[in-house]
Amino acid sequence: MTDAKSPRKNAGNTRKKVPEGRRFQPGNSGRPQGSRNRATLAMEALLDGEAEALTRKAIEMAKEGDATAMRLVLDRLLPPRR
Repeated sequence: MTDAKSPRKNAGNTRKKVPEGRRFQPGNSGRPQGSRNRATLAMEALLDGEAEALTRKAIEMAKEGDATAMRLVLDRLLPPRR
């Protein structure tokens, strides 16, 4: 039994040991925090400068009665209540 007053053996070491055969700790993919994947970066590059025109077209389609466009526009304007 251990005494409740005795100091822990590894009290200063708070990092978890990396399991054998793994490069990173569980929950850490190795990617820097805040980085985005290549597909996201590619889509942003394709849509660069087109956001206003695409938004205007979606609004026009919604006004014409396109239910999918209407749902898209309303979901952006009024997010779901919690």
